[in-house]
Amino acid sequence: MSNFNEDAANDAKGVDTGVFTYSGRDTDTMPPVVASLTAEEGVTFGADIASQTTATEVGSKGEIKRSPWANAPFFLGALGDYMDGQFRFFTNPKLKVKPVLASLNYFLTDETRGGDTKKLLGEKRDVRVWLTWLARLANKEVTGIKTAIGIIPTFEEVNSIFNELIPDKGYTQELYNKQFALYVDNIIARIDMQVEAYKKEANVPEPEIYFETQAAKKVRLEALKAEKGFVVVPDQLAEIV
Repeated sequence: MSNFNEDAANDAKGVDTGVFTYSGRDTDTMPPVVASLTAEEGVTFGADIASQTTATEVGSKGEIKRSPWANAPFFLGALGDYMDGQFRFFTNPKLKVKPVLASLNYFLTDETRGGDTKKLLGEKRDVRVWLTWLARLANKEVTGIKTAIGIIPTFEEVNSIFNELIPDKGYTQELYNKQFALYVDNIIARIDMQVEAYKKEANVPEPEIYFETQAAKKVRLEALKAEKGFVVVPDQLAEIV
């Protein structure tokens, strides 16, 4: 089955885009899919990407390093200018259709989520499920759970989509809890790392939207940790959007 729509592709008026995603190779921090609470926080998903290095990178040892928008090596100017463009675009009041901005990640490993193997908790074909959930969220067909970092799917929502699209997967509540638990200390450490790095970048947007957005998110995370601990499973997050 093809997702290509020839009529839409050739429409001079363009098409509405309901979802934008940012993704990296993140072994220990972000859940498989998180929709942002605001456009500003969505842009920070892209700005904060940190990826595990691969064998194609010279001197790679598999470490995690900053990889803003997963294409920083191709930027011709300052990262701050690129970030400013994204903030201006996604917060523009003339943007009639407000898209869902989301983080995608299928590189979580078992050992970083309480297991004893280096196996990935997800696989490439799972991305179909995460994207389908995002499309349904954009169309208000699912609700999700509101968390300190954004909206995550409920088990029932993604299990239903797995049964529909990948019925042989056998998706379980146990796997869901491992994938979507919030490891609060990891997320706070990622925020701190990126904030310190962006303080050294030129032209980070005024009035420091990035830093204000990150500070607000960190306050929510610290409050969550004080109430629930440093690992919070979805069942502990009762607020449904």
